[in-house]
Amino acid sequence: MRQLYDAAVTQARSAVFYTNYGVADTLDGRFEMIVLHISPFINALRSGATMGVDGQALFDHFLSDMEQNLRTIGVSDLSVPKKMKKMGAAFYGRYEAYLGARDDRTGLAAAMARNVLDQPDRLASPQAFALADYFRALSDMAPETLTATPRFPEPLAFAPRREAAEVAS
Repeated sequence: MRQLYDAAVTQARSAVFYTNYGVADTLDGRFEMIVLHISPFINALRSGATMGVDGQALFDHFLSDMEQNLRTIGVSDLSVPKKMKKMGAAFYGRYEAYLGARDDRTGLAAAMARNVLDQPDRLASPQAFALADYFRALSDMAPETLTATPRFPEPLAFAPRREAAEVAS
């Protein structure tokens, strides 16, 4: 399970998301990309796919990693529980929004614009649709690639052309 989580984090940190898709290379942007990458795997585990762990174990590991990161960057002991509660709520909100809109490309792009790109009023940006298409491919692959070393879709295959991304910015 740790290897699966680490592989998802490594994929979430791929530079292409921050350069071609327009995801902010910030704590919030990285959080959003990790959520985007682990949600399909948690869903596959909850849906009965097996590898010796369940979706709750992967989610718990995610929260543990987030807590450790908060402490590493110097968040006070008194603030950590409040921030963790917000992160957990944010995760579940995104999990429901992304998986609930998986079959609605426009709705999923709107969720990506709102959450990942922090562009609530730019629902049809090329970056938002590219992230939606990438997420759909990841969701489709997740059950079949649910291993300690999963295969991920190639992000560049879904990335918006640079000219379109720059015009939309």
